[in-house]
Amino acid sequence: MLRCTVLSLAVFTAQSLFAQTTGPTVHTATDLQQREAKLVETAKASPNGLAVGRLDDYGNDYTLLIVRTRTGDAERHQFFADQIVIKEGSITLVTGGTLQGEHANDAAGRPGETLGSSIDGGKEVVLRAGDVIHIPAGIPHWVKVTPGTTTTYLVFKEK
Repeated sequence: MLRCTVLSLAVFTAQSLFAQTTGPTVHTATDLQQREAKLVETAKASPNGLAVGRLDDYGNDYTLLIVRTRTGDAERHQFFADQIVIKEGSITLVTGGTLQGEHANDAAGRPGETLGSSIDGGKEVVLRAGDVIHIPAGIPHWVKVTPGTTTTYLVFKEK
C-alpha cells in the first residue's frame, strides 16, 4: 500500500513539473501602455537613457519592454537571438561588423554577453513603429536613437 501511495505521488509530482502553463499569457494594450509610461519616466531620469521591464520569463525565452532616450552600448549575445518589434518611435539598428572596445558584460544574468562602445563596419537599417527584425545569436548589434527622441520596443529573447 505504501509503495502504491509513493508511486502515485511521484507520478502526480512529475506531471505537475512537466506541465505547460494552463493558458496563454496576455499583455493588453492598456497594460503595455501603463508599463511603458513608467519606463519612459525611468529612462528620462536615467543617466544612460535606458529603462527595461521584463514582461515574461519562460527559461529558454523571455520578453522585454525597452524604452530608450539615448544610444547605448553595442552588444553581442552568445546564447540568445533577439526578435525586436518597434512599438513607438524609430531606431537606427547597426548589425554585423566589429564591436569596438568589446568586453564582457558583468551584469547579473548576462552570461555570454559582451558590450562595446560602437560597431565598425556594420550594416545600418532604420526601423520604425511596426517594424520587426530578427538578430541571430552571435551577431553584434547596436541600437542608435536620434538625440531628443524616445523609442519603445519589445525584445523577444530566444535561446
